[in-house]
Amino acid sequence: MTKARSLAEDSDEASSQLILGCSHCIDQCQQLLELLSQEDSVASSKGNSSIGAHVRHVLDRFHCFFNGLTEEAINYDARKRDPEIENNLSAAEFSVTSVARRIQSLGETDFHDKVVSVQESVHHQGSSVAISSTVERELMGLITHSIHHLAIIALIAKSLGYSIDPDFGKAPSTIVYEQI
Repeated sequence: MTKARSLAEDSDEASSQLILGCSHCIDQCQQLLELLSQEDSVASSKGNSSIGAHVRHVLDRFHCFFNGLTEEAINYDARKRDPEIENNLSAAEFSVTSVARRIQSLGETDFHDKVVSVQESVHHQGSSVAISSTVERELMGLITHSIHHLAIIALIAKSLGYSIDPDFGKAPSTIVYEQI
């Protein structure tokens, strides 16, 4: 096996893992939405955001990612913040299904080392920042960002009396560590 072939195989494995990671996050959203009542999806937990608000935020970032792929310019500040997704369980389920399909379609493309421009506000007293990134790095960022919100969602769901899988919203490295 040549070194170049080995690097290509590593790239394919990394791409597959990133797609699986994104799919897992969106699947967790979908599984939870199937459990929730409309009332609980919009209920705030002790002054915090609702599950619907966190799900909407996760989906917003994925939508920005996909919308920016064609122009190779992702603007995370261009989130729609659609109140319908946040406040309507059916709209959230539809959006989750749409994002899941788009993630799966990534498996049909070669995005290894594809450079993209990423724009986002990083401080409230300044303009947004634009930097270079790669599709792979952005997928990894979507995963870690989603896990963070899924962990919060799990806390809210538990406070509302739902029984949640103990690995829901947990970092993959933590799950692996706990299995040792």
